[in-house]
Amino acid sequence: MSTATHSTKSPRQLYTMAKTLGIWDPAKIDLTEDKVHWGKLNLEQQGQIIKTCALFYEGEVSVSDTLAWFMLAIPDLDRRMFLSTQIFEEVKHAEFFERYFQEVCGKVDTAAYLVPDYKGVLLDELRSRGEAIGKAVTTGQTDALGLALTLFAAHYMGVVEGIMALTGYEFFEDLLAKTGMFPRLLEGIQLIRADEGRHLVHGMDYLREQIQSHPEYAEPVRELFMREAAAIPRRNNFVFTPNPLGLDRERIQEISYANHVQRMREAGLN
Repeated sequence: MSTATHSTKSPRQLYTMAKTLGIWDPAKIDLTEDKVHWGKLNLEQQGQIIKTCALFYEGEVSVSDTLAWFMLAIPDLDRRMFLSTQIFEEVKHAEFFERYFQEVCGKVDTAAYLVPDYKGVLLDELRSRGEAIGKAVTTGQTDALGLALTLFAAHYMGVVEGIMALTGYEFFEDLLAKTGMFPRLLEGIQLIRADEGRHLVHGMDYLREQIQSHPEYAEPVRELFMREAAAIPRRNNFVFTPNPLGLDRERIQEISYANHVQRMREAGLN
């Protein structure tokens, strides 16, 4: 279920943790057993796993392309230090899924799985938020920059990592429990989840501080969270239509809503 992220750890402490905990190498995970398991599934079962992995991969690539704007615009040096490790880790996560497609699933057009309910939140809107930060920085619009940074944190750390990815991890946990297969996929997911736990702690602490310092930011952030909550059933339906693996569709949707409530609470919005 949802995990609280409120922490007394400073950005510098999180940076120090990342230097030792975030150095696992996707290239060193032996995928041989997972490749054998893959051949035991029918095409529909394979398709449900590919769909979920493709969405993760596209999200990791997207944030790797946009997070630099956020890092460069943050005025605090310690936060920039931590965010430099986050960019490295997001690229590494994309590498893990890229390699999994190449060595286990086979060639996949991951962009084909970006239906509108996912393409907007994972790619188009996130890119727009990064561009808004860049515009505010390059034109010296200090007031616009504060809100742009806050909305980027709410969108990526709050929604993508704090709701969608946390829910997606549960999909893979259920997959292993249901099938007893794909141990290396689960290993990669657990390592990614540990990295993104640090991202989430930092992002939600930053978001909460921004809203406390600028109460006028609360309403735009609330609107973003509520809009994304309305999309949860549609996104859940996409992953579970069809559901040849027989995973617990209702449980995953409940977890998504619980993650949403937790992120709102951590941001100080309820």
